[in-house]
Amino acid sequence: MKQISTFNNNRKGRTSLLFYITFIIIGIVSGAFISEKESLSSCVWINQCFQMQKSVRSFFLLASMILFLFAAFLAGLSAVGQPFGLLLLVYRGVGIGVSAGAMYALRGQDAILPVIITFLPIASAVSVISALAVRESVRNSGIIFSYCLSRSEDSYDRPSFRLYCVRFIVLIIFSIFASAVNEVIIRLYISVRR
Repeated sequence: MKQISTFNNNRKGRTSLLFYITFIIIGIVSGAFISEKESLSSCVWINQCFQMQKSVRSFFLLASMILFLFAAFLAGLSAVGQPFGLLLLVYRGVGIGVSAGAMYALRGQDAILPVIITFLPIASAVSVISALAVRESVRNSGIIFSYCLSRSEDSYDRPSFRLYCVRFIVLIIFSIFASAVNEVIIRLYISVRR
């Protein structure tokens, strides 16, 4: 418990969530521009499963989120993982931008309401979860990097692997919750539109 309370009081090395959201926004803008290319917008590795067939949509969205969290987790275990974490955010943003752009390309102005009701909430949740994951990843990677450079025996600044794992488990739980809420919102929207 001492380590958790010590971490919360120590603001050193903490970066604003807005900094990480900026990388997602850069990706969204880039994704919106490349969404015109049908080969990219239909590719599941680019689109990242934001639009799927009804029966498998939530499963693939959750799988995409968990794979992202796993990649961010691994980047945080490396002393040089910081740029990879930031690139993951741009990648996530590209997926959101391509998905939104593809919806507008398919439906035109009729896509505005479905995007606001069904797409925007999950894209926002995914963005926040992704930014939190990469913030933890970058922070942990930075601690490992500085520890490797200093060769200090002082354990105060050593990263806690257990705490790092707990944070990612919490983010996985948030992802499961966000995916379930997204499915409920989409089903409600479909039932109201009938």
